[in-house]
Order: sequence, then structure tokens, then C-alpha cells
Amino acid sequence: MSPASNCRLIGRWRIVEADLWDRDYLDLLEPATITIGANGHGEIAFVAMQAGLQLGYSTSMVSFTWAGCDEMDEVSG
Repeated sequence: MSPASNCRLIGRWRIVEADLWDRDYLDLLEPATITIGANGHGEIAFVAMQAGLQLGYSTSMVSFTWAGCDEMDEVSG
């Protein structure tokens, strides 16, 4: 993957659609968002899940692993 400086996706994004859940469920506790930082780190929050991201970049794609909590249980992927 290329350096973050070439990535057009850096920023904070609103999650408005998902295959498994409708928008009301995505926004259960707060508006569903993903933040893609230029420093190799980011955050994601939807439903009752909040997690930190470790990022890899290309121009129009971001890969990540994540670790956080979902309803107070530790989760990762």
C-alpha cells in the first residue's frame, strides 16, 4: 500500500448503509462514522460498537484491522 499522502479517503465519513442493518440501527447510540487518519490510525463507531483502526492505504482504498468494544465486550477483526 502507498503512503497516506496519496489517499483520497482521509477524513471523517458518515456510514449511511450496511448490508445487515438499516440506518436507524446503525445510529443506535450515535451517528455511525468511520474516521480515516493520515497517521495510520482511525476510528469506527456504529450500533453499540466502537473500535480503533490500524490502517493501510492506496489511492482509493483503505485496509484496516480493528480492536474495540461492543456492548462492553472486547472485539477485534
